[in-house]
Amino acid sequence: MIRTLLISVTSAACLSAAAHAQQIVEASDGGVVTGYVSASGITRLRFTSDAAASVQMAEGGEGAGFSLQHEPATGDLYLTLGRLPRQGEAIGAASFFVTTRAGYTYQVELAAKATPSTQIEVRNPDLARRQTEQALSETSLDDAVVALTRAMWAGALLDGYEIKRPVVRERAAGTLRLAVRATYESDALQGRVLMARNPSRGDAPARSRLFRTWSQPRMKTGLEPPRHPVRRV
Repeated sequence: MIRTLLISVTSAACLSAAAHAQQIVEASDGGVVTGYVSASGITRLRFTSDAAASVQMAEGGEGAGFSLQHEPATGDLYLTLGRLPRQGEAIGAASFFVTTRAGYTYQVELAAKATPSTQIEVRNPDLARRQTEQALSETSLDDAVVALTRAMWAGALLDGYEIKRPVVRERAAGTLRLAVRATYESDALQGRVLMARNPSRGDAPARSRLFRTWSQPRMKTGLEPPRHPVRRV
């Protein structure tokens, strides 16, 4: 820990200079990316967790314009001054549209600035949110079912689930009497804790179809109720 703190302190001066050359811009689909572009060096434009796919850039105009190169491997864009300005000639700003591989389009408006090479990082909060939701949706269903089953068996709380404990009302399911003791509900799964009672004198078979038909689950998880007979209680 001490070594890490010492490194952080000695690097602070270097980091401040590097951070000045790094521009971070947040923009949503159809939004405008603003900032500055180096008039004397190279400006790198990159997209967090995304990549530029196509660029529409106007040619000509007044003043010394910028040229743009697309790096296919990374999807980054590199802007450089097209030519040295003539005596008294203004340096034109960079203005173009970018469409990314994720399907987002941005309007880029960058003013020229007398600064060394710089970097611009575009972050889209909608893309980050979409990737998070996708990662959650790709979570193993088996893992989710196991966690839900364990919580229901133990009668424990489970993050992301609302637990309801209704008034116990028995209903007939074949020769058995079933009642819901608790319901675990989330956006993706629903689990029900059932109590089975056999009021007859002998044993009664517990068929999986009785449980599925009676409880009407939202999603089939592959879990089957026990097939052994339910004894009279």
